[in-house]
Amino acid sequence: MATLNPPLKYRPPAALSAPRRFQRGLEKVPVKKIQRKLTLKLKHIILFFLLFVGLFYLLTKACIFLITWDELAVKRTEVLSRLDFVARDLAPIVEASRLGNLLLLDIASLQDRIEAHRWVKKAHLRKVFPSTLRIEIEERLPAAVLRVGEANLLIDEEGVMLERLNAREESHLPLLVDTSQFKGYYREKLNLAWACLNSLTPEIRGEVEALDFSQVDSVSLTFRDRPTRLILGTDRFLEKIQFFLSSLPRLESSHGPLEYVDLRFDDRIYFKPLALLGQAARLNSGEEVE
Repeated sequence: MATLNPPLKYRPPAALSAPRRFQRGLEKVPVKKIQRKLTLKLKHIILFFLLFVGLFYLLTKACIFLITWDELAVKRTEVLSRLDFVARDLAPIVEASRLGNLLLLDIASLQDRIEAHRWVKKAHLRKVFPSTLRIEIEERLPAAVLRVGEANLLIDEEGVMLERLNAREESHLPLLVDTSQFKGYYREKLNLAWACLNSLTPEIRGEVEALDFSQVDSVSLTFRDRPTRLILGTDRFLEKIQFFLSSLPRLESSHGPLEYVDLRFDDRIYFKPLALLGQAARLNSGEEVE
């Protein structure tokens, strides 16, 4: 008996999925590096050596040319100083004809020779190519007159002696005196002098005649045209001097001119009237009034 195959039924296609990109396997593919061996041959060594020698030769010739070139010889020196005599004193040291080639000039050595001058605090040297040397001088500033024995020595704040004065009247700077002739604690006494002077107002400082360091750990001050000696100690100089100036009329009206006033103590002062010739009752030289 013949059987009939059932008719084929139409089946719609499945939903189309998103397209996929083609990918190789995830495993890493080994990469072969091409290695080349460089063989250094004798001709390479000789070539490199000749190149090095040639370069060295050219540099040598260039250096010899530069240090012998007339255009680089020092032809001019400029000394900039506020003191004319300093520039004149330095002229033989910095004469251009003696300095030679600017490239070979030893700046440090020349600077030491310039700063050996007593008025030169600092020298700034600069090479200005092709043939100029510029020297800027920082001069020392006179700060006081130091009396040692019969000599009056002009000094700066570092204690460097600048000039010997023939007479005290040649300078209106403060006079520094010491009965021990500054044989001990010279630097400490100078520091105390500058601490005192720098604390004063310009008006008061201009009236200072002398600072005395004969007493240990204390400075005594005297003004011009005033006989009174002020014993100030080591601090609060301006405060003590202003107190003395404000109290002076009252003290002198009661006791006359004063020989000294001791201001070292916070709660009291000591003073001694000046014994005058012809005064009816002369004070004992050792008497103190509190």
